[in-house]
Amino acid sequence: MKFPIKLPTLFILVGMFIISLYLLIEVDYYSYSATISDSNDTPYVVIPSIGVNESINNKSIDYGVYYEPLSSLPGEGTVILFGHRTLHGSPFLNLNELQSGDNVYLEWPGIGNVEYTVSNTTIVDASYQIPLYQGNTLFLITCYPISSDTQRMIIGSKYDNTTPLQSTQSKPNSQSSDAFLIIAGLFGGGMLLSKFYPVKQDKILIVIATIALTVLLIYAYFFPVPTDGIESLLTNINNFFSL
Repeated sequence: MKFPIKLPTLFILVGMFIISLYLLIEVDYYSYSATISDSNDTPYVVIPSIGVNESINNKSIDYGVYYEPLSSLPGEGTVILFGHRTLHGSPFLNLNELQSGDNVYLEWPGIGNVEYTVSNTTIVDASYQIPLYQGNTLFLITCYPISSDTQRMIIGSKYDNTTPLQSTQSKPNSQSSDAFLIIAGLFGGGMLLSKFYPVKQDKILIVIATIALTVLLIYAYFFPVPTDGIESLLTNINNFFSL
């Protein structure tokens, strides 16, 4: 029996689907960024030395920088923030570049502009449970090494002072519109691939897949979906090919 789709085309279609899942995770993040960008009560973490200016949320690490609600408010005790190094906007991508003495600012409505100074970096197992009561400190936590979840990197910072918060000090995440660039990139790349694809009878399959995946990303932007299951699937796929 002759297989209806040539094997190279099948690999191309599967590859396009896997890539679209990665892009869907990013689109989901940017969709949330656009939703909260106009909120006046959104706190921000600002780290000038590594170019971080990210909103903080109390819903999920999948939406950027996540505030551990069991920790204290800035200036009142131990503050704990989590962020991804890859995907979901990669807010803590360059966290490993922080040095002792670098400044970290938490712009927190109702509290002020709270300044911290980086004091140390620690690498721990992923199972490590950080104590919630360690004085007036800030901990930034992310995965280590990059693209792995086997360990955690913890940046410890000491409280310096709190100054009045200027409403114009932080600006909304300028990347929130990048979701549309991602969607356009997928559509354009797929159409370009179909144009030059050598198997003429399979060109239409690539066009159909491109349109379907583009519609999926557009839907995900306007109606965000939970991405935990998608990330687990991608992790399993990566583990399979790394065997």
